Amino acid sequence: MNQETLVHSHDTVNGTRATARLVCVLLCGGESRRMGEDKAAIELAGRTLLDRALDALRDLDAPIVLATGPSDRYPESGLPSVQDAPRTAGPAAGLLAAMEAWPAERYVLTACDMPRLDAGLLRRLVERAEADDLDACFFTTERGHEPLCAVYSRRILGLLRSAQAHEKRRVTAFLDERGADALRVGTLGVDDLPRGLRERDCARNVNTPEELRDERRAWEGGGA
Repeated sequence: MNQETLVHSHDTVNGTRATARLVCVLLCGGESRRMGEDKAAIELAGRTLLDRALDALRDLDAPIVLATGPSDRYPESGLPSVQDAPRTAGPAAGLLAAMEAWPAERYVLTACDMPRLDAGLLRRLVERAEADDLDACFFTTERGHEPLCAVYSRRILGLLRSAQAHEKRRVTAFLDERGADALRVGTLGVDDLPRGLRERDCARNVNTPEELRDERRAWEGGGA
């Protein structure tokens, strides 16, 4: 499904919006305080971090929506964007804004600061979520669950709204809301991936100049 299909898939039919099977939500609206500059615009091996994330998402052949925080950003991408609603903030606000604007059965959520992100990983997350009818499917590494490398069902929308109303900004805060015990939650582990992806550390992110320096060294050395 391309971006033109994204527009058409949300045409109203008898006053009701159609629902897509899958929408990709890319978080790129953070303040980048620890980095000291806009992370999305940082270049790594000749491509910006934003472009690298988009490369992985485009391979899923699903609509992509940029969650750009409180203001519209990156119009040069040509992609639709959503902004945080008033009195909401954080990554969960971006996911909530996308769910409100673009009805879909499931949403791939990721962030622009993961330069090693791979479509193969994201595709397997979607397959696991659909096969097991999961409301949340997290990629899990030695660091634990990766909520910004995950697939979420539209069924969590009400709980996301509730968490934001309670000023809970973490993406996974919806799991603490009343009724969350009825959700189906699963994971995709590193061991579920083919060897090449297991060794890549696909969910590694860069938040500081030091981490960016190390990541550049890894790419220069062919280790990323």
